[in-house]
Amino acid sequence: MAEFPTAEQDGFRVEYYFFYGTLMDRTVLASVLQQPHRPEVYTARIRGWQCRMWGDYPTLVHGPDYTVSGVAYEVRSLRDRDRLIVYETDAYSLANCLIEFGHGRSVQGKTFVWNNDTELLRPGTFDLKDWLLKQKEFEVHLHSSYSVLSL
Repeated sequence: MAEFPTAEQDGFRVEYYFFYGTLMDRTVLASVLQQPHRPEVYTARIRGWQCRMWGDYPTLVHGPDYTVSGVAYEVRSLRDRDRLIVYETDAYSLANCLIEFGHGRSVQGKTFVWNNDTELLRPGTFDLKDWLLKQKEFEVHLHSSYSVLSL
């Protein structure tokens, strides 16, 4: 029995997905995929898409003269693909993209793009370091609030 699904199994095939938001964080990705270890990701970029913001979260819309930086991850199972789709919600849909790894290497893959009215978006970019800092600050605030309530 094969360890990974083949293209014939439920129409699934192993392929790279490009992430440009919270899923760039390997801890978040491991949690979404329910994996005990942080998955391996690769620095990558895609062209032809523009990053816009939906609240605190990034999304992609067509932008022929734009390049978006992020990471690529090889999705190896239908289960993992489905978990990613659930995490991204109906606000996003899957789109084909050409993922560039540098040194001239590229592969066809998928990425999550905006699936709603573009009027809901604002200009902006996503900075993973800033997002992680905000998460840490929230956790510290939550912990200190809980500690006060425990007294």
